[in-house]
Amino acid sequence: MEEKEKNAIFDITKNRVFFGSIDKLQDWNDGEISQAKIIEKVKMTLKNYMELDNVSFLFGSGTSIHLGAVSIRNFPIEVEKYIVEKGGSAAFYSMIKKLQKEQLKGKEEGSTFKDKKGWEFIIKESIIRDSLSGEIATEYESVLNYLTATEFLQSLTNMEEEAKQTRELISTIKEGLFEVCNVDKRKIPTSELWRIIKRGKKNAFKSALKNKYHFHQLFLKSLLQRPLNLRRANIFTSNYDLAFEYAFDNLGIHYIDGFTGFHKRFFKPETFEYDIFYPGSTTSGKVQRIEKVVRYIKLHGSLSWINSTQRDSNNLYGIEEKTLDVIDKLDKKGEIIIYPSAVKKSYTLDLPYSELFRQFATTITQPQSVLITVGYSFYDEHFNDIIYQALSNPTFTLIIVDFAGTKNLEIQRLKDLNDPRIIILEGEFFGDFLTFADTLMPNFNEGSSAENIATTLNSLLTTK
Repeated sequence: MEEKEKNAIFDITKNRVFFGSIDKLQDWNDGEISQAKIIEKVKMTLKNYMELDNVSFLFGSGTSIHLGAVSIRNFPIEVEKYIVEKGGSAAFYSMIKKLQKEQLKGKEEGSTFKDKKGWEFIIKESIIRDSLSGEIATEYESVLNYLTATEFLQSLTNMEEEAKQTRELISTIKEGLFEVCNVDKRKIPTSELWRIIKRGKKNAFKSALKNKYHFHQLFLKSLLQRPLNLRRANIFTSNYDLAFEYAFDNLGIHYIDGFTGFHKRFFKPETFEYDIFYPGSTTSGKVQRIEKVVRYIKLHGSLSWINSTQRDSNNLYGIEEKTLDVIDKLDKKGEIIIYPSAVKKSYTLDLPYSELFRQFATTITQPQSVLITVGYSFYDEHFNDIIYQALSNPTFTLIIVDFAGTKNLEIQRLKDLNDPRIIILEGEFFGDFLTFADTLMPNFNEGSSAENIATTLNSLLTTK
């Protein structure tokens, strides 16, 4: 046992691999299986599911933290500082107090309390803040939703001056988000560099220093090895940043994201159904599918999407995509299209979200589908409703890769279903996006070669 611990790749006490409610990691460890073989078992499990015809991924903020992006579970403290620097603190804090008023009933200044999901908060200056980070304990998107609804009501009741101030605050908040989510301009945090070093992979550390999208690219390279007779893989993300777009460009990958055009790119949802092929090279007109293509859908919008002033037959929805450097110079950050629109969950979402969510629902509810969530904390009710709907399909499989895992009450709720179709990889090793990208993603070419070798050897041994 001492030798086994000496050569440990991961800490068995800080990781879990649940199949339903059973922790297979503990079973494997008790059976004296080496950690290398345990990793291979997890890798083979992932490979088997990724060889299904309909494979989808949902990436959350946990996949961009190592790039310097911020989580928006709470209102980011960097965005709050940006608002203060721009002189909008009075209106901002007044709005936050109004938004949090119901939560403050019966609670005194300086007191701490936990919400229904177990998060601990403290009241400072009549504002509820996260007790650990000090961030305002209201989701960024909830703040935007409240302001958008407020501006709409102010406009309806002829409160033009108030509506103008609200619009200015919305614009400032979006500008602040633009700064903290523009990962290409942000440095990898020192804490994340140390985390990469501690993983013991010198080559990965060097590669990450040279190319911050190294792990995204490793994931994509492996994913594109899937057999060509299978459907395109679907990558969904709730992130606003362009980490995947930069990785696509670095690898020369084509992605179908709902936009068309070159110099001017407009949103056209019908393009989600397009694909890319080589032209026919024979008299029979057969075509060959291009390998390096994925379907890429940003469910919450993007830093690169803006409300367009141009509306015509080419741009029916008034949504345009531009590069971030152009948006930065054009002072268009207040027009960035990011979730949410000013509606409640029970109402139909406006474009483009209605189409984006429809794509998500249609894709994962098809027969023989697998959805692999990575760094997604299950705090978006729209996503969760669709995922629970997909679980009603007996051939659907849900694989969750998350650092906190079942410490998150929403993921614990899924585990408590005791459904063997729900697999949860959690902890500092198995729940980490970096590990998922460079260690757990299967090599489909290797598998095919091994199968061919095994078949050849068997035929030789049985030949008389």
